[in-house]
Amino acid sequence: MEVRAARPIAAAPEAIFAFLANPDRHWQLLGRRLEPLRAYDGERSQVRLHGPLGIRRTLWIRLAAERPPHELVGRVEAGRGATIGSVRWTVRPATDGSSVVELTARTELAAPLDRLLLAAGGARWLRQSLERALAALDLTLTRGGRGDSACLAEQAQPGARDRRAEGP
Repeated sequence: MEVRAARPIAAAPEAIFAFLANPDRHWQLLGRRLEPLRAYDGERSQVRLHGPLGIRRTLWIRLAAERPPHELVGRVEAGRGATIGSVRWTVRPATDGSSVVELTARTELAAPLDRLLLAAGGARWLRQSLERALAALDLTLTRGGRGDSACLAEQAQPGARDRRAEGP
């Protein structure tokens, strides 16, 4: 199963890659959906993914490939290797000096529970999470996004500006 999202970002590939090259910054892009447990130690990091309905998965992420400034790939394991996948950031230059960033999550092997979760709406939730991460990356790099990760991720939600303008 593969889920992907893409977004144009008004920044050069080098600037985008410089941000993404530090794996500990990635959790900032998902706010409360991704909780850091162990910082990147040069080999791997550990995070807890907070899904819908209180579902939580502890993930180990290893840097698998790095091709500056265009591609970064991480290997993801959950459930002691029962679920294995990858996360790929691809940065393509656009003709106007900006970039198109694509974020892909691919499940290569899924434990029975994870297969069920993906089929029962988890794939849609994952796609929304990828879109949210790209929006937060855009906000961080091009719109001067500041504040904690939860605030950035909330600001980056589609329609968030419209809801804030409408008031309570």
